[in-house]
Amino acid sequence: MKPKRRWWRIALKSLAAILVVLIVAFWAIGGFDLIASMHGPSTPFAEAKAPPAPDYAKPAAWLAFPGRNGLERSTPPGMTPIDEAQAPVDVFFVHPTTFKGSAVWNAPFDADDKAAPLNPPVLLDQVSVFNGCCRMYAPRYRQASLAALKEPKAMAIAFDDVVAAFRYYIKYLNKGRPFIIASHSQGTFHAIHLLQQEILSTPLKSHLVAAYLIGGYTPDTFGELGLPICDNATQTGCVVSYNTSQTGRSGARMIVDGKNYWWRGTFVTNGKPNSICVNPLNWKQQGAAPASANAGSLPFPVAPFGTTAKPLPTLARNLSGAECKNSLLEIDVPWGAPSGFTDKLSWIFGSYHLNDYGIFYDALRRNAIDRAKAWIAANPPIAPR
Repeated sequence: MKPKRRWWRIALKSLAAILVVLIVAFWAIGGFDLIASMHGPSTPFAEAKAPPAPDYAKPAAWLAFPGRNGLERSTPPGMTPIDEAQAPVDVFFVHPTTFKGSAVWNAPFDADDKAAPLNPPVLLDQVSVFNGCCRMYAPRYRQASLAALKEPKAMAIAFDDVVAAFRYYIKYLNKGRPFIIASHSQGTFHAIHLLQQEILSTPLKSHLVAAYLIGGYTPDTFGELGLPICDNATQTGCVVSYNTSQTGRSGARMIVDGKNYWWRGTFVTNGKPNSICVNPLNWKQQGAAPASANAGSLPFPVAPFGTTAKPLPTLARNLSGAECKNSLLEIDVPWGAPSGFTDKLSWIFGSYHLNDYGIFYDALRRNAIDRAKAWIAANPPIAPR
């Protein structure tokens, strides 16, 4: 056999071996499941029948609600949830996409944890951030499936539910109290619309402690509507947003570049304003914060979950620092980090989207408490309506 031909065979065998390793690794981290989940419904939207709308007067329409002692009341060691009777502030939380797959345009609002497996992690990892300051309200809604996120009519169905839930909350539950709007991912798309339609142009604006619009495209032009970007830890009536990305990687740009969003009464495609990035370790848009400023990160929750409040894992100290760069919040999770801080999105795209809240759990929790205290200190007591 000629040396040149032997070299080519060795090279091809080596390439094949590398390809097999890459395929196995991609399968192991769920890459093929991620691709499959993006396949859209087989029925065109115009022919699809939307599932029944929720009735927010019924407990089944709420993922989190005061008095349940649900998973959202869980805390890490050393932290205690506030007595709901003494909580000075409410949080209205618009949850992200929790439904698995994309076989439908809009998921049933009451999809169980098997059909919507991210329901429990959202309560444990995201909503629980606010149990140090707030009564927690998180409506279920007919969320758009992953493949339907670009279908305006599917998103409109989801938003109609969010609006209905908020109006019910204001009319029957809020009783004139200050409130926080918080969200993640698909929920942030709806929260941006909700703020403009129901809050910023109404008397409710004076009751808004802050908006935490995390894990989604949030245009930095909110100041035009009277909602400035937060620039310190105790500012109120302002907006916080960020999208967490591995330093030096660009996969997370799919979240912030050229996105669709609701603005000034119309649906905008291919958004041009920069996406807001407020660093949750220094509460500014500028400047790097070291890992020593990150007092506690929560690993992404794993089953079994249960249904009632329980102890969360010990927070990891000093996991990573953070810096806002080009609309992304860059972090550097070390290879030796505890388990629970990497997933298929971080491996494939360098995006820590699933754990946007958990990586900064302690910082977010303390900040919600601080902003609530600052609002109460600056405003006279509000008589219940």
